[in-house]
Amino acid sequence: MGDKLSFLSFDIIRYTDMKLFGFRSFRFLGRAFILVVFAVLFAATSWAEWRFLPSLELEESYDSNIDLDSDNETSDFITRLIPELRLEEVSATRTFAAGYSMSLNNFRRHSEDNYIGHTGELSWDQQLSRNLSWHIMDTYYRSEEPLEEDTEYTGIRHDRNEYSRNIVDTGFTYQFGEEDSVTVSYLDNRLQNTDPEIEDDVEYGPALELEYWLTRSHGLVLGCSWSRIDYKDDDPSDETNEFNLGYQWRWSPHTTLHMDYGFVLFSSKAPAEEEGDDYNVQSIAAGFDHDFGPSYSLSGFLGYYFLNPKESGSGNGSVYGLDLVRNFSRGSVTLSGEGGYRLDYSGAEAEGFTEYRGVSLSPTYSISPMAELYASTSYMYEKAEQGERTRDETWDVSVGMSYQVLPWLSGALELTQRERSSSEDDDEYRDSLILLRLRGTYEWR
Repeated sequence: MGDKLSFLSFDIIRYTDMKLFGFRSFRFLGRAFILVVFAVLFAATSWAEWRFLPSLELEESYDSNIDLDSDNETSDFITRLIPELRLEEVSATRTFAAGYSMSLNNFRRHSEDNYIGHTGELSWDQQLSRNLSWHIMDTYYRSEEPLEEDTEYTGIRHDRNEYSRNIVDTGFTYQFGEEDSVTVSYLDNRLQNTDPEIEDDVEYGPALELEYWLTRSHGLVLGCSWSRIDYKDDDPSDETNEFNLGYQWRWSPHTTLHMDYGFVLFSSKAPAEEEGDDYNVQSIAAGFDHDFGPSYSLSGFLGYYFLNPKESGSGNGSVYGLDLVRNFSRGSVTLSGEGGYRLDYSGAEAEGFTEYRGVSLSPTYSISPMAELYASTSYMYEKAEQGERTRDETWDVSVGMSYQVLPWLSGALELTQRERSSSEDDDEYRDSLILLRLRGTYEWR
């Protein structure tokens, strides 16, 4: 691919020969952003509130299937050196955190897979006045790993080609009551690949969310958004309109019940002579949130969705979710489960309308003030309702131990087993990973 990305984490939106609001040059945005960050730093009223956190991380791992291949599993020992710079500030009017890390990846047996990865993060909340605030969140990563860092994108890249993704969410919130607010935001999500089999895309669009409490016990939540995905190779763009309406009833100081309705309208901008996959989805659900105190919380919802495609028969399914968090003196347990549908039109597989259900369990336990045991296990089922109608099941189990060697030095040992079965043979894999990590961090004020 002719275009190259700058090594600077936020100077990465450099797409040329692309559509309006899509893949055109945005290098000046990265430079303008850096100037704004420096202006904020030098305008800080008190440097005592800032923390500068440089760190260096060394990882040594064994991976039994570095390409997540279904047939020809290739194992290797991988050494990663990760220098990181992080800057944080918390004050009465601003919460700021920015970080950049560079990952130097060395494969002992397959040096052709060596690469340099980059990750940048920004989170900034600024109080502009008593009632008005502004926020921006930016996440950028460049990698050659088969799975993207953002777990929302589950597609497998079978060739180790470079790709990058940059996600920006920014907006304003106006507080017009004790619990009443309106938020106007804008999302920009860009993907660039050097793999010719995977399309570059950009998703963008505004959103509005209103929360208004009629009384101390009864409130309404209204949300609406519009988004569009443009593809580089002149494929038809996709548009999504979404509307949500919710009713909240504060049953007690610790318990809130809610009822939610959602409507999604998806349309493909394909020419009239081509068949598009237009459809709409309606959903309704009821749920609750209960806070038992500082050590125990529970929330859940249950409902149903109705899929109405324009060119084929309708379908339906359940939507549900459960989150249980239990904290105790020497650890915690988190249990999560969720099911429903999502729209997947970006990334390695881009399956379209996808039904899914999954569950995860994550316990932690402190052996001593210096050592902690942790584990996680998860299961995910995905079924694409469009195109090739694939079905995938993914299991993931991980256990580990962390140890604080010195106040500035920590270590960790992790064991991970991953497995995926699929209706497409090429998408199946099995992978075992052993990882040893040392991390040193210095805090400077």
